[in-house]
Amino acid sequence: MQLSKDEVTNEVQSTILGVFCEFFKDELGQDSGNHIHATKADNIVCENVVNADDDPGEWSREAMTIIYHTDGMPSYGGNFNIELWSKVSDVLDDYYVEPINGEVSAVYSL
Repeated sequence: MQLSKDEVTNEVQSTILGVFCEFFKDELGQDSGNHIHATKADNIVCENVVNADDDPGEWSREAMTIIYHTDGMPSYGGNFNIELWSKVSDVLDDYYVEPINGEVSAVYSL
């Protein structure tokens, strides 16, 4: 069953927080300071992982989700991070993460 872009975006956000929990360990313990996101890590991920239809940069309308590797998000580069981003793709089953450039990746349906 094909998920909506909003459902995929929510799944990607949750998966990133799980896979990169060590990366976000300090932010996971900090209150976000707002009523929408519980922790600072939630805030960082939710602001940088967006539905492709709502992406202000319009990087890829064919994608389900756009990931910005800025403002505290892990990059796609480096052997360690590439392995973790591959793990995100593995967890997502029917979707995969593909870098567009050094600061933006997209999540596509298989």
